[in-house]
Amino acid sequence: MRRRYLGRRRAYRRGCWRIGTLVVVLALTVLLLVSCMAGSGVLWVRGLLGWDVGDYAAEPTERTLANDGEVALMLCDTVRVVLDDRVQLEEFRGTSQALKLYRDEILNYMLRSDYAAYTGNASAVRAVAKQYPTLSVATLISEKDFESTVYRYFGGSGVDHKSGDMFRYLGRAGYYTTPTSARACNVEIKVLLVEETANTYRMDFKLIRGGTQSETYRAIFVKREDSAPYWKALQIK
Repeated sequence: MRRRYLGRRRAYRRGCWRIGTLVVVLALTVLLLVSCMAGSGVLWVRGLLGWDVGDYAAEPTERTLANDGEVALMLCDTVRVVLDDRVQLEEFRGTSQALKLYRDEILNYMLRSDYAAYTGNASAVRAVAKQYPTLSVATLISEKDFESTVYRYFGGSGVDHKSGDMFRYLGRAGYYTTPTSARACNVEIKVLLVEETANTYRMDFKLIRGGTQSETYRAIFVKREDSAPYWKALQIK
């Protein structure tokens, strides 16, 4: 009797598993059809499925914008997030690669932009002291602030946390710290071209420091519907 019960139970579970799998497949199929029929406008569908939302670099230009206009200034503000005193930048595509290359620079930008908020914060110091009693720190950037900055400028979610060359990650307390002062941004951005496409802004620029000038870079920014665009990729032209 017990064997029959267990057999029926296993069969029931297999049936539920098959039904669940079928429902998922049907849902994904519907999303795919919606995405195909709606075109590039339904970007969230492909993003939900974990797909890249297209070859942004290949989108045709709809209009050329002023090199010193409002959009250009906004895009330059984003580029400054990875700048300090170098004119050489490394290419990236997507949030994870940007973080791998520029984690320290992003944290340095946060410290440089709002030094008072991240230095001498008594509550943050107490929180770290509970987890790291022998560690003396003054500069602390919370992982939540870092995640918000990454989302704002690079569009990423589910940010990984780890130590870099300049900043140490205090995982038990949820903060980044550094024993050094913020590095200044000593380079100038020379905008060469700003273009708008259906889903992106593209900006060609060079970096200048003293008498040194970089090669030409192309930054690709993906538009958001309700806020500033995020930085998708950096290429060397």
